Amino acid sequence: MYSKVFCLILAFALLQIAYTADCELCTFSIDGKDDNGPCTNCDEGTCTPKKGTIGTSQLACSIKKCQAGTFSETGYDIDGCTNCLNGTSSLEGSKECNLIPCGYGYYSETGYYDKNEGDRDDECEYCPYDKSTKQENTIGDDDDTACDLQLEECPEGTYSETGYDSDGKGSGCQTCEPGTHSYKGFKKCYLKVCGVGTYSSTGYYNTRLNEKCRVCPIGKSTDKEMTIGDNDKVCTLQLKQCPEGKFSTSGYDGNTNESQCKMCRPGTHSLLGSKKCQLRPCDQGYYSSTGYFNINKELNCTECPPGKSTKEQQTIGNDEQVCDVQLQFCPQGKFSYSGYDFDGKGNGCSDCEPGTYSLVGSKRCDLTYCGYGYYNINGYYKNSKETECQKCPIGKSTPQENTQGLDDKVCNVPSNKCPENKWSITGYDYDGKGKGCEKCEAGTYSTEGSTVCDLRPCGYDFYSQTGFYNINSNEKCKACPKNTYTNGYINKSLDDSICITYESSECDESESGRYDDIETTSNSIIIKTTLSLILLVTLF
Repeated sequence: MYSKVFCLILAFALLQIAYTADCELCTFSIDGKDDNGPCTNCDEGTCTPKKGTIGTSQLACSIKKCQAGTFSETGYDIDGCTNCLNGTSSLEGSKECNLIPCGYGYYSETGYYDKNEGDRDDECEYCPYDKSTKQENTIGDDDDTACDLQLEECPEGTYSETGYDSDGKGSGCQTCEPGTHSYKGFKKCYLKVCGVGTYSSTGYYNTRLNEKCRVCPIGKSTDKEMTIGDNDKVCTLQLKQCPEGKFSTSGYDGNTNESQCKMCRPGTHSLLGSKKCQLRPCDQGYYSSTGYFNINKELNCTECPPGKSTKEQQTIGNDEQVCDVQLQFCPQGKFSYSGYDFDGKGNGCSDCEPGTYSLVGSKRCDLTYCGYGYYNINGYYKNSKETECQKCPIGKSTPQENTQGLDDKVCNVPSNKCPENKWSITGYDYDGKGKGCEKCEAGTYSTEGSTVCDLRPCGYDFYSQTGFYNINSNEKCKACPKNTYTNGYINKSLDDSICITYESSECDESESGRYDDIETTSNSIIIKTTLSLILLVTLF
């Protein structure tokens, strides 16, 4: 019985220990625990140095709250409080610096706004445009009391979002960017400087009102930017025209540090005061009053008379007297668009393409070689070889493709017949060099001196006198007798003596061997099958 009682007591003791805890921070008790009832709370603004603090009075609460502008993890100065960073603040007893100053021109009940609750526009009030606050964290209830700083308008050449010096210290206005300007109290720099060569009543133009600067007359300019004036009398500077070989949009060189006249591209030119480079030099053999022609055809080059030319390109002249170079005709085998060597140096004529020809002074190469085995007085023809060139007798040819002659005496090259499996139109090697015959196509054949490849091989087990048959005649190949054969497919013979007889003994031996093989194979299959069945019975 006593053991049961002891166990019960032990159980109750363990329960009591389990449900007993240290007093929380900012509370205390006589033993620092809550086993004898709730712990006592510290008075407002005080705290205990730790959990489980032992005490019988408020003297145990010796820790004070962190001051405004500082913070700690608990909000109390237990291990020291940390100062807030610049631009942030906190109330007394804060665990973080969550307050941001409203800023100049804003105010609130505390002078701050809580970043965890919203932004400045939600929690701070905005002063009128011409008013501001004297400090960033202004406390106030209305504009009259809080916004006690009268602002000045931004001076000329500066701007702000409101047009006023927002902080009242001269730093609330920003300077306009170079080339822009503003008047007093402007919210943006709407004014742009009139450049050199332009003017206005203020020296600026307003981009907001779509105003423009006036441009000086062509050839005139101003001596500086931002020129003030109501008419072009302020354009006192006389500009220089762009020199020959240069151009600008106005034809004049502007009054700037960098020249406005640009060089013409190679192969182009311009006259004095030009806006574009529209001139091209006259080619050799042409001339004009300037040596150039205008691409818009306002000025053209004049061609020299036939047989005459100029010494160079870009020749200046008003008549053909400047065409003082006497040209020579293009020689045989060459041509030009005029028939003359137009540069006078031998470079003005082009060679005819291979297989074509020209006479002296030709404008084109419209002659063609007669070819081997043909001739005429010139060795060439213009339109038709058959009508303009003479053909050599069969077995004769010419020594060259452009043979000149009045009769077939010039056909002094003997031609051989084309060999087997080659052909030509005449059946002869027309150039006498072996190149006048062409090979027959694959699968076709010809005999010596053929004009076409019209033969086909007889094939295996067939024969003829030539070994071929002619597809254009009734000539056929003859078949070998039964049980005979040939060794090739081109078989030349007058009779069937070329056909070889099969030997009967060879056939018999071959057949016998084949049957022996079949019988041996069958016996092997039967033996293997029987052994397999025996093996299966043994296993099962």
